[in-house]
Amino acid sequence: MHRAFAVGVVSLFAVGTLAACSSSSESDEAQVGGMTECSESIINAEAEKVALEMGSDNQWYPDSVTCSNGWAVATGILGAKDAPADGPQGAPTSFIFEQEGQFWVPKDGADVCGTPPADGGYPDDATIPAPLYQTCLLI
Repeated sequence: MHRAFAVGVVSLFAVGTLAACSSSSESDEAQVGGMTECSESIINAEAEKVALEMGSDNQWYPDSVTCSNGWAVATGILGAKDAPADGPQGAPTSFIFEQEGQFWVPKDGADVCGTPPADGGYPDDATIPAPLYQTCLLI
């Protein structure tokens, strides 16, 4: 009888320890890496990086940021750093980003917008969320 009791206590201890380890590692995973926010300041900072990667003389002049389901679109003007003081000159531009953990990864519209259907609706093969699909029609 004592042996059955001892086995039961050891089993409960092992289950409790495994549960504690499991919940501990889940909280550790949430703390390490984490998720990033979708805010104008964060997304426009990422858009500025993309603009500079396209050319060191580029400047990002932000207009708006729209977010949906781990995706973000930054719209603005891609222009020259030495634009006149009376306003940015350049091309209206949209940059698409997908959230991957703590990072916003730039995405090419050709890769995420899918094949436009004949009826003009949302494509079956699009990966960008439907609320942001309008951006695909502009690029």
